[in-house]
Amino acid sequence: MRQSFEDAPETTRIIGRSQGVRRVQQLISKVAVTSNTVLIQGQSGVGKELVARGIHLESPRRDNPFVVVDCGMLNENLLQNELFGHQRGAFTGATALKHGLFEVADTGTIFLDEIGEISPAIQGKLLRVLENSTFRRLGSTRDTRVDVRLVAATNKDLLELSRQGIFREDLYYRLNVFTIHVPSLRERQDDIPLLARHFLEATGHSGKEIKGLAPEALEVLEKYEWPGNIRELQNVIESAVIMAEGPVVEAKDLPFSLQEDCVPAELDLTRESLSLKELEKHYISLLLHRFDGHRAKVASVLQISERNLYRKLKEYDLTNLSFRPRKQQTSRRGL
Repeated sequence: MRQSFEDAPETTRIIGRSQGVRRVQQLISKVAVTSNTVLIQGQSGVGKELVARGIHLESPRRDNPFVVVDCGMLNENLLQNELFGHQRGAFTGATALKHGLFEVADTGTIFLDEIGEISPAIQGKLLRVLENSTFRRLGSTRDTRVDVRLVAATNKDLLELSRQGIFREDLYYRLNVFTIHVPSLRERQDDIPLLARHFLEATGHSGKEIKGLAPEALEVLEKYEWPGNIRELQNVIESAVIMAEGPVVEAKDLPFSLQEDCVPAELDLTRESLSLKELEKHYISLLLHRFDGHRAKVASVLQISERNLYRKLKEYDLTNLSFRPRKQQTSRRGL
């Protein structure tokens, strides 16, 4: 958990021009000027905290605290202590008064990430804050009143959890005053080039002068399913910059996990200028993907020696392709 104050608008900018991103930006602008509770829904890594920061920065509370709490990182006792604080002597080791993060966020915004992870006991205390704007520190007999705007986020179906008795139904409806769904990266593929270039520019501290992405590298990025969403894309770009040997990130610089399913596109066999070398290169590339880079198997199919195959790989610039052993027939993650 951390307390954050914005000093650079660039760090909160939502990158993208897709319809889904424009919709999110519109909703942020509409709800930011109100004091309503907001529930942000979306998969892990889509940028829910960025949306919460955007709401805070466009609100009348923008000059006041913005406090972030990751509810999934702490057990019940620690989370309760962090949120609501305690009195001196409330328990063994409580040698001083501790102000909870709701107090720290007074007049500002508190962002509760992964709110679907909180225990029933904390759900009850949170409901009281939403209904009365008050809470009690552990060990206190007095209520503390705060003026805090609450923004919560989850990658879970809270309504379904409430039906199962895991999440309080009354709390769900208190949180679900205004909902923003943040689309996954698969739902906004048009934004991948913009995001990739943005992350490339952000890696300037690496000491390398990377000017851009090769078309083949961008094609790999656009074909990948991105189960880790934007967070995964950022990590991939940072890794590719480290691997890059020239001023441009090539497809071979990308992690092999991205290239697993990027089988070469079909050749246009109707082209009059199609050469024998193009056909041979394409066929060898297909075989490499089929056998996960196992050169002995490829050479066996081609009925040539491995030495001869290696010569062809160098000739066609196929020596740096990366592969990952394919799993047994299981469904791909669809987070």
